[in-house]
Amino acid sequence: MNTEDLASAVLVRRYRLLRPIGEGGMGVVYEAQDTDNQSRCAVKLLRREFVNNAAVTERFLDEAKACQRLAHPNVVQVFDVRRAEDGTPFFVMEFLDGAPLAAYLKGGSRIPVPDAANVLHGVLSGLSAAHAAGIVHRDLKPENVVLARDTTPGGSGGLRAKILDFGIAKVMDLAGGMGARTQTGMLLGTPAYMSPEQIRNAKEVDARSDLFACGALFYEMLSGRQAFGASNEFAKLTAVLTTEPEPLERIDPSLASLGAFVSRALAKDRNIRFQSADEMLGALSHVMAGYQGSLRPPGASAAPPGLSGAPALLASVGPAPAGKSSTLASAPSVTFHDRIAEVTVDGGGSRRVVPAWMAALLVSAALFFGFLLGLAVGRTM
Repeated sequence: MNTEDLASAVLVRRYRLLRPIGEGGMGVVYEAQDTDNQSRCAVKLLRREFVNNAAVTERFLDEAKACQRLAHPNVVQVFDVRRAEDGTPFFVMEFLDGAPLAAYLKGGSRIPVPDAANVLHGVLSGLSAAHAAGIVHRDLKPENVVLARDTTPGGSGGLRAKILDFGIAKVMDLAGGMGARTQTGMLLGTPAYMSPEQIRNAKEVDARSDLFACGALFYEMLSGRQAFGASNEFAKLTAVLTTEPEPLERIDPSLASLGAFVSRALAKDRNIRFQSADEMLGALSHVMAGYQGSLRPPGASAAPPGLSGAPALLASVGPAPAGKSSTLASAPSVTFHDRIAEVTVDGGGSRRVVPAWMAALLVSAALFFGFLLGLAVGRTM
């Protein structure tokens, strides 16, 4: 049975697939019903072209197992991992009633500072648990953070940040070092949110790469623009490696007190960045305690009401952007063909597949461009 043809089917006599709600490089996600208790859930099935690829199947199951290890309110919960009758691997997740952060940032919209800080607080809290379990996400971006309705018993009913899609997560060897499953010659991630070390050499990636991505997310929420935005992937890679984002205070003077925090999060030298999610959480709480800016910067979009997870940072404002409500339970991720690197292209979730040798060439060219730029700047000083 083809994964794309499974709607309305019943998996292992328990999960009834209702409708597709998303797809990524590795899997197709369906809204489903657990026939045992009649509850809604989401089911992610491996795409049919990968079912007979043992390496990809193993990586797909790694995603499920990684999430199962993370029983945390800011990480999407995985309930079950199985195979369909035809052998197709799938896993069952909580159904998220919400919208991806990307929906709130569309068109350059900005999120009021306290709400942006609250989203970041939730993401960092989830990452703290992931990193403690030896897992580095490696593809944090607005599409992989969903603001979902808090339906937990005793919950506020507001929105809670949920981290999705550990499809390219690096499962670390807790004895020291990274798991052996990363394939040589693959550039995995989304250029505007990748750390410099992730671009240069995936084997050097550790938890601090996720913190770099958090800095990029926070910058974008506050400013309404990507920290390393550009018209194409090469330009974004070059920007990450060689340039600094425009200071927040130049974009909006009321953000000046947040500049040092964001600059440290986006430091190109990972030894200068925050060294753990917990350290970054502490710094976030400190900087927000002294924040003196306006609650809603000029041109800010209406932010989602009742973001839960860090009540002290909460500013309850208007409703979610019109038409942005979604039941998306997983966001698109990269594919995992051998010797292929895939990078996300802005707009419509489209992607471009780049051979590994070309990815290496892009990195080398970006570094060379940065060297020439440095020489030119030196001559003008």
